[in-house]
Amino acid sequence: MILPPSPSLAGTPPPRILAVDDDPVFRRSVAFALDGYRFQGREVELLQAGSSAEALEQLARHPDIGVILLDVVMEHDDAGLRLVRRLRGELGRQDIRIVLLTGQPGMAPMHDVMRDLDVDEYWHKTELGSERLEALLNANLRSHQSILREQQGRRRFERLLQAVDRASRGQDLTGLARQLLDDVAALLETEPAGLVAMWPPHTTGPLVIGAAGAQTPLQGLTLAAGDADTGTTPLLAARIEHVLGAPAPAAGSGDDELHELLLPLHPGALPPSALRGATDSAQQTLFALWVPRPQPPDEAEREMVRLLATNVGAQMRRLDLIAQLDRLAYQDELTGLPNRNGLLRRMHAAGERLGSMVLQFEDVDQFSNLNLMLGFETANRLLQALAERLREEAGPDVMVARVDNDTFALLGPADQMVTQMYRDRTEGITVSDGHFSAVLHLTGAQVDLSLVSGPPEETLATARYLLNDAKRHGWGQQVCYRPGMETQARDNYRLGQALHEALRAGEIRIALQPQVWLQDGSLKGFEALARWTDRRGREIPPLTFIALAEASGHISALFNQVLEQSCQAWRLLDSLGLGHLRIAVNLSALQLADPALAQDIAARCSAAGVPPEAIELEVTESAVMVDADGATLQLDRLRQLGFEIALDDFGTGFSSLARLRGFDLDWIKIDRAFLGEIGQRPDEETLPGMIVSLSRQLGLKSLAEGVETDAQRHWLMRSGCQAAQGMLIGRPMPMCDLPGWLRTQGHLPQPLSLPQ
Repeated sequence: MILPPSPSLAGTPPPRILAVDDDPVFRRSVAFALDGYRFQGREVELLQAGSSAEALEQLARHPDIGVILLDVVMEHDDAGLRLVRRLRGELGRQDIRIVLLTGQPGMAPMHDVMRDLDVDEYWHKTELGSERLEALLNANLRSHQSILREQQGRRRFERLLQAVDRASRGQDLTGLARQLLDDVAALLETEPAGLVAMWPPHTTGPLVIGAAGAQTPLQGLTLAAGDADTGTTPLLAARIEHVLGAPAPAAGSGDDELHELLLPLHPGALPPSALRGATDSAQQTLFALWVPRPQPPDEAEREMVRLLATNVGAQMRRLDLIAQLDRLAYQDELTGLPNRNGLLRRMHAAGERLGSMVLQFEDVDQFSNLNLMLGFETANRLLQALAERLREEAGPDVMVARVDNDTFALLGPADQMVTQMYRDRTEGITVSDGHFSAVLHLTGAQVDLSLVSGPPEETLATARYLLNDAKRHGWGQQVCYRPGMETQARDNYRLGQALHEALRAGEIRIALQPQVWLQDGSLKGFEALARWTDRRGREIPPLTFIALAEASGHISALFNQVLEQSCQAWRLLDSLGLGHLRIAVNLSALQLADPALAQDIAARCSAAGVPPEAIELEVTESAVMVDADGATLQLDRLRQLGFEIALDDFGTGFSSLARLRGFDLDWIKIDRAFLGEIGQRPDEETLPGMIVSLSRQLGLKSLAEGVETDAQRHWLMRSGCQAAQGMLIGRPMPMCDLPGWLRTQGHLPQPLSLPQ
């Protein structure tokens, strides 16, 4: 490759400075102070603006402005600060150096400004003499140049990566040659120009297989050192021949120094398969890249072009590297097992025999935690030990592969995979790296391949879906494929997309179910229940779309919409003189993992004008036990902020009494599933009776859900349960029906003018 030198600053615009101040006298004083100012031997152009709007116009006309001298107080007291925020934020101009100036330091204290805003310097106008002004401009212009060089380097590096990626996918020699010229031009930030020449053996000279710019007419021509009709100088043609193996040309014809790149090919191999020097065997096909340059490239440009050329050459060697590529493509480096590609290749090769096989996925539970505890090296050695263990357990015709970081796959006849299919998953597998032993728990997913008809890629996707579904139910699970699961997965995906759109459009609504005090029948409050009617008019069950929201990462958005509407409902109650009532809102287990949860809920309630005491937060027993310590901390924070906490569905989870004592709670809610025992057993033996007694001993209040009969209500009241909700009390209702229900149930004074 040939890159002649030339001056580096020719044609580049002068450094530019923008003075922004609504005081024309100060702007004139800056212009006077900078009269004759030069930076690095070059004149500096001073631009001026009298307002933020004029400054933005100047920046639009001159995006290469390097330094802004910016007055803090202009059309507004904080006009300069606003402009800083817009430049750094909305416009993303991190390169411009900003020097804030003020005549009123009390309007924007230096400590606060330098802490809160991305500015480079802050000066009182009276402190800026001519020498100090030039000194700070010198420093900030140098800083601007450094940032521009960094940004240019980043752009070039990104282009280099893209070019290397394109080269790695190139299959056509001519297309690869032309793409190489385009990519080199992009790296050097010039228009494409130059040529790629190939010299096959037993030919008279190099053949141009790619040309651009002024050299475009040379495409397809054979160059000769003595032929002036080719459009290149004879010396250039001779030098190209030289880098391709001919004797060196005579020196001293006035051409600039040339930089050479040689990429030889094996004879007859297209694309080429080796990168070597020009003195190798004459039986090889060779080629070179030549690019003319009006300026000498800097060292960074040279290095990037060398890197690109090296990678292009590596692509050209691909035929000779096929065996190594095969190993890299189809074998896992850590374990030596086939990888996902290797498994797919075996499945494709099996053909019709695949229908008599079983595919089993085995995933290591909590492997990321193992990595954190033991370190990557130890964890990897345990993976190697597990791979060996699985290989030993597998039958002679069973293939074991590693298809993901902590996921293995087994493929073989069902009768040879008994160990995997019927593994006792409660005890786990003990593996050792020779120094450390660990018990690994595996979650399994099995696909009987006689039940599926799609390509192997779809089968692996199905197995992965099964595995993910199994892991949502806890550790050590084993699930098996059932026909129709793909349809269910597709339906769930579509429903998940619809839920996403519904959340964006604010289509989730709440229904309010009343809760009453059992002793006097007075109203305690309401539980806000999420409701979703999709755009086809279907009522989607809450259990369905809430699970989808958790699985798809939308649970916080769903909660926020329910909380927002709950706040609206409370404001309605407050306007009716019922501000003492509470609205209960359900929290998800996933939300308890967010350290900012308590502050976020408090902030949303505050913004809505709703006190924390008006909102009751419900968490399920299972949710708080996922991370009991973290849940305890979250519930403590919420109660300290003033929210009441209720433990929902008590008795259906797996919490211990010791754990229950540790939670900062106000209410225990008795699940509706237990109310069926009322009247069927002695009072003290029923689960509701036990829960009411337990809550009393813990100093908590109890509320029964799903109360449907007077007998249940009387029994609960007699047993000491404080509150209830259910169809007997009132059905869930939309917010618009709330005032009417309150009136008909006698919870509002009569008559009362209700808000619209």
